[in-house]
Amino acid sequence: MPAILGLASSHDASACVFIDGQLAAAVSQERVTRRKNDGCRLPLEAMEHALKAAGIGRGDVGGVALMHSFYPEKYFRRESLAKEVEARLVRARRRLQGEERQLNVNDLLKRVADRGEGITPWFRRDEFLAGLGLRPDTGVRFYDHHATHAMAAAWYSGFDECAVLTIDGVGELDIFHTAGTWSAGRLTRLGHSDSLGASPGEYYEAITAAMGFIPLRHEGKVLGLAAHGDARKLYKDFRRALRAAPRGNYPGNSFDSDFVGRNDAYKAREAYLEALVRANPREDAAAAAQAVFEDAIEEVARDLLARTGQRRLAVNGGVFANVKLNQRLAALPELERLFVFPAMSDTGNSVGAAVFLVLEKNEQKPAQTLRSVYWGSGWDDKACASALAASGFTPERLAEDALVSRAADAIHAGRVVGWFQGRMEFGPRALGNRSMLARPTDNEINKTLNARLARTEFMPFAPSVLEEHAAEIFDNAGKSADCLPFMTITCNVKQEWRARIPAVVHVDGTARPQTVSRATNPLYWNLIEAYRGLSGIPLVLNTSFNVHEEPIVCFPENAVQALAEDRIDCLALGPYWAERIRR
Repeated sequence: MPAILGLASSHDASACVFIDGQLAAAVSQERVTRRKNDGCRLPLEAMEHALKAAGIGRGDVGGVALMHSFYPEKYFRRESLAKEVEARLVRARRRLQGEERQLNVNDLLKRVADRGEGITPWFRRDEFLAGLGLRPDTGVRFYDHHATHAMAAAWYSGFDECAVLTIDGVGELDIFHTAGTWSAGRLTRLGHSDSLGASPGEYYEAITAAMGFIPLRHEGKVLGLAAHGDARKLYKDFRRALRAAPRGNYPGNSFDSDFVGRNDAYKAREAYLEALVRANPREDAAAAAQAVFEDAIEEVARDLLARTGQRRLAVNGGVFANVKLNQRLAALPELERLFVFPAMSDTGNSVGAAVFLVLEKNEQKPAQTLRSVYWGSGWDDKACASALAASGFTPERLAEDALVSRAADAIHAGRVVGWFQGRMEFGPRALGNRSMLARPTDNEINKTLNARLARTEFMPFAPSVLEEHAAEIFDNAGKSADCLPFMTITCNVKQEWRARIPAVVHVDGTARPQTVSRATNPLYWNLIEAYRGLSGIPLVLNTSFNVHEEPIVCFPENAVQALAEDRIDCLALGPYWAERIRR
């Protein structure tokens, strides 16, 4: 069967490949280009890596799944002859300057949708396929942004039926939220929200910017600060900027604010939030902002569950990177199971779009609850050895048991180990294949390791815990079981464990654990088990293998550079072990 290629060219671009109905590879653009949040253009570099990881070439691709996002302007006709001539002149000038103009196809979609038209007549399909080096008979389909969010969540939940909720900053046609159901292999959208000035994602982005952080990148810092403040002081003020709409609005706009209905709704709310944040202690502002955010989304989720009668919920979209929000949802008494798609930002849209196309071709195998996202690039032993040698390190090749033992000993001794194994994870979290590991017992590690990594984080590092021991340490591990393998949720740490593992417990008594299965990642499981044998603790501290403002490492050279720069003490790069020589 020809392979299906999915491409997401919006923020956090990515590419994925399906072969015979199964996901064979998925790669984020930023990992390959080494530019954080690389997007708003075709992810050609990620496409190359995904094809290679899947073991196929361009000639094996039989279908391409896309969305209405950013593309080179040359692949679309303009709506009039005058605009077409103007566009061609601009393109010619930019080519001479070595630039390529990008078109936001969502803007074109809005204009043609008003006339009851779709995007296909304006798309230069032949030029697009030729530009990507694909066969001229390759099928191409466009899919809706929030529909792809919903499909990725629903399909990979493994649920036979469930409620489906998507929320982000904004997608096509100003939609930022959809509510629906999944049953008998079909998605049904029951409603959506598109009121300007009411998007929960844009609300959080505005607060992130007002605090001096980078929106769409540093929202986690706001979340970390929230635990240090008092939400009560500013709750009513922030609620002016976001709340659930009256229940009678269903299935229409489900979110509201004081700014909805104004011509300048977006800018007015942004200015209000900026003034509110700057006039108050940022810890209290973050706490109130987070509380309002959680309350509004919880109310919308509960309303969806009540109206559909569902007791399972699958969610996707950028706001669900907020792990405390996800903890609130999992704790709902009417909810039995929650699933958060692990690549919840626009990165995951390539997968959702490709699933649509695969299902249309009736190629998809029966879904099971997702347990692994090790879909990225991997590197052979030769590449690992070459990277070490090029930086002047003399690596020691070890058998697997010896490598595990050496790494566990180093962690137990208080050293920081770079762990670069197998295929790269897809999504924002390091899940034990591109990780930095340390002992969880050091209550100073947050300060010392962040200094080495040039990070300014307010959240503690996360624990990777043996799946069999999760319920001993974390509350509500059962209801969160579908989220825990991917670090998409926080849990309360049981009181008797908090003093034992202070490096991975936040000031509010929560942690963001990853459960590690022996079946899914046996090498990583063996490492944690070896550390347990030394310490009696069935988890290790796990943080992403990167320094501040850089993507998680992709190439062996990136990992070796971290060792050379003293970001880590030891490196397990494939079967090779290397250390910095201390004098």
